[in-house]
Amino acid sequence: MNYSDYIKMTQCGVYSITFPTENIVETLENAVLAERNQEKFEIVKNLITGKKVITFDDGGLFFSIRAEFKHLTKEQIAFKAFEFKNVTSEKDAVHLAKVELFKVLPPSSEIYNVFYNPNTQILVINSNSKRSKIALMQLVEVFGLVGVKSIIVSEEKLGINTKFNRLLNDNVPLFNSIGFDYEATLRRETEDDKTHRTCRHLDTEEGKYNALDALNNGFIVQSLSMRYEDENGFIVRFKLDEYLRIRAMKFRDFAETARMLRSASPAKYGILTEYLNCQYHVLNRIIKNTLLEFTKDTQLQQFA
Repeated sequence: MNYSDYIKMTQCGVYSITFPTENIVETLENAVLAERNQEKFEIVKNLITGKKVITFDDGGLFFSIRAEFKHLTKEQIAFKAFEFKNVTSEKDAVHLAKVELFKVLPPSSEIYNVFYNPNTQILVINSNSKRSKIALMQLVEVFGLVGVKSIIVSEEKLGINTKFNRLLNDNVPLFNSIGFDYEATLRRETEDDKTHRTCRHLDTEEGKYNALDALNNGFIVQSLSMRYEDENGFIVRFKLDEYLRIRAMKFRDFAETARMLRSASPAKYGILTEYLNCQYHVLNRIIKNTLLEFTKDTQLQQFA
């Protein structure tokens, strides 16, 4: 693992979960996550702090889950199955190929960084993959909880295209406190084709005209380029898709922070905790002013 793995946050899975607050840090520090489908999960100690859990001033938490698995490609399976094709059926050859490959291939691993706000009961994880969701379910089992719910906002309630139209026509901001980077990706789908169009310079009359023309010709919003800067100058740029999922996050100071964490500086502990604290508070504000703005009376979809 690299030091930068602990600060990586390029996309967000956002979930509603109620952890029991009593002894939550102790429970996480001592948690043993179950193995699932020959994949191992573990809440790992941070290389710099030596602890599994970092706490913030409002009671928020940060920790990292490591997933270890064997990554088998279709090409590897097909090549290995060819060795068994003359002695067994095609189905059994594929099964035998997987068994043999599991024995010899080295394990791969991924780190999932998790922020949890006990006040809003919102959990943020830096992945939307199937494996990261399995990791969360193992975490849920540790606390004996029923499950996790992902926040689903319907297009009827959200009206992202209506918001975009109001921005273009009347200069009404998309979201409170969240800046727009004046770029949008639109799409149009028909039975035979899917077309994408990137609209830039949306702070100019020409840019607005081109975007409105596209909307009038059947295009809808796929993603919006957004920007947030806090009072300390901590900046993040990201894409917000039509369902308010946060993607393609770029924290301005990521590369420099990763470089400092790799150094021999005795200040690494403070650098890490300050950076994570900034990430935590920025994510809270972005989610509050985008996703949570629309969740009243919105169905929470059960996550399994």
